[in-house]
Amino acid sequence: FVILDMEWTKVDVGSPPHTTSPPRATVFTMDGLPQPVLKKFSDLGCDIFIGGPIWDICDVTARRYMAQLEQEGKRPHYIHPFDSPVVWDGHSTLIHEVSQQLRGERPGAVVTCVGGGGLLAGISRGMSSIGWDDVPIVAMETVGADSYNKALEAGAPVKLEAITSIAKTLGAQQVCQRVVDIAAQRPIISRLTDDKTAVHCTWLFLRDHQFLVEPACGATLSGLYTGKLREYLSEPDDASSPIVAVVCGGATVDIATLNKLIKQFDIETGLEKYYPLENMEV
Repeated sequence: FVILDMEWTKVDVGSPPHTTSPPRATVFTMDGLPQPVLKKFSDLGCDIFIGGPIWDICDVTARRYMAQLEQEGKRPHYIHPFDSPVVWDGHSTLIHEVSQQLRGERPGAVVTCVGGGGLLAGISRGMSSIGWDDVPIVAMETVGADSYNKALEAGAPVKLEAITSIAKTLGAQQVCQRVVDIAAQRPIISRLTDDKTAVHCTWLFLRDHQFLVEPACGATLSGLYTGKLREYLSEPDDASSPIVAVVCGGATVDIATLNKLIKQFDIETGLEKYYPLENMEV
């Protein structure tokens, strides 16, 4: 969450600035964000508030703060993390880049994870802009953070009672209406994986590509590493075409966090006898 206190900066969103002072940003985030990530915000001059254990509680806290600023005569601007056309437009550009890298070849599917739906909505928008409306999107979630899967079953956004998955960055209790509408306009394949598989795939991706991502991204990777992606795709030709996996999300994880999850789920990495997990620190 980012709130720009426009009264403080004398700058209107979308208007030329009247001062060289940067916007004052207040970031509301969830519990458990690693200190190095919080420091990055702090180094940028942001005020940081821990808004609660899950996204939805952070949202309530941020909106209350907005109301307080407005009562004080200030003009804050709320930037929603996923239910915003501006956010969707930003995410859509990654599809344009993918299209260039594929040199015009159409993928068999685009695989992504879903939290509140902003990334999915942006991916869909980008695919529509280049004529990929018939290319399926495989929308992955972990059990316990499966608000999109539940929404598609109900035909409308459904609020989960609680987020029980360890993939907290997928932890929006309710997705935005936009991604429910998208499912009626293009092929969407919603599938679930469990936390252990997501963590294991996070480790495998680190081993294979030297990139550390969050368990939320491990949900995306799970269909690829487990081989289940072919089962998800209804057309045999889809699996033989290039598969695009949107590998995103690494801000809230570090080696120490991953090690704890590996031990929690008793995942064998093959390195235990050489590098005891408790000794692997950054």
